[in-house]
Formats: sequence, C-alpha cells, structure tokens
Amino acid sequence: MDYVLQGFGVFLGVIAGTAVTILVQWYQQKRAETQRTRNLKFELDLDIRKIDTWLEEFGRFRNATNGDSLHTYVGYFDLSRMVSYTTHAMFESGLLYKKLTHEQIGRLQEIFSFFSGFGEQFLNNQLNQFKQEFERCRAENDTTEWATTTKPQVVSFLNYWEGRFREHQRALKEIVESVH
Repeated sequence: MDYVLQGFGVFLGVIAGTAVTILVQWYQQKRAETQRTRNLKFELDLDIRKIDTWLEEFGRFRNATNGDSLHTYVGYFDLSRMVSYTTHAMFESGLLYKKLTHEQIGRLQEIFSFFSGFGEQFLNNQLNQFKQEFERCRAENDTTEWATTTKPQVVSFLNYWEGRFREHQRALKEIVESVH
C-alpha cells in the first residue's frame, strides 16, 4: 500500500512539475509577445518620424525649385533606412497575423517595398536629373524652358511623392493605433 501511495505521489509530482513548466513557458511567451508588440509600435513610430523628415526635405527641394535656386539644394532621401526588423521577425514567427488584419499586413508590405533601396535610388536619381536639367537651362540662359516645361514637371513630381509619403504615414499611424 505504501508503494501505491508513493507511486501516486510521484505521479502527482510529475503532473505538478509539468503544469508549472507549461505555465512558466506560457508566461514567458506572453511577456515576449508583449515586448515584441511594444518594439513594433516603437519602430513604426520611428518610421513615422522618418517620413516627417523626408516631407521636410521635399519642402526644401520645392523651395529651391520655386525660388529658381535648385543649384543650391543639397539633400538625400535615405528611404532604405526604414526600420522594419521587428515587423519582419513578427511576420516570420506568425505573431504579426495575431496583431494585424490582412489589410494592415498588406499595407505594411506595400510601405516597406516603397521605402526600399530601389525606391531610394529611383527618387534620388530623378531629383538629380531635375537638378541637372535646371543647371543645363541655367548654363544656356534658357529660363523659359525651365519655367514653362521643367519646373511644372518637378512640382508635379513632388506633389505625387509627397502625397504617397503622407498616405503611407497615415497608414502607419492607423496601424500603430490599432496594435494592442
């Protein structure tokens, strides 16, 4: 009889140990999820602020364009500096699917492909081409071509890109607000 009670006690000890282990693992997983969620919000807030700096840079480029002093503009749009480490890690682990809707995940994919090395290269190359065209018109003393053709193209280009940046910034703000 003592062996039965002893065996039963060992059995209950194993069950209790397993339950404690499971609860500790569950608690650690929840803590890790909470920290990853905080990191996600922090990184997306950083990205929102980064977009603010790029919008300011657009303003400087626009002012130089409108003031016919594009030759004095020195700036660079480092779009590939978007922070997305936590987003990618959460995507790979599946945690992002628990925190965001399909639409929000799709928006993040669109945003991170927009703010990429390719987007950075395209935007900066286009702005440099505008500067070169301004320099050419200026060297040839052809202010009419600059004022009637190129300048409106530059302004239209800036309007488009600023609109896209604002749209992506709005989407990031909405995602941050919805993450719990």
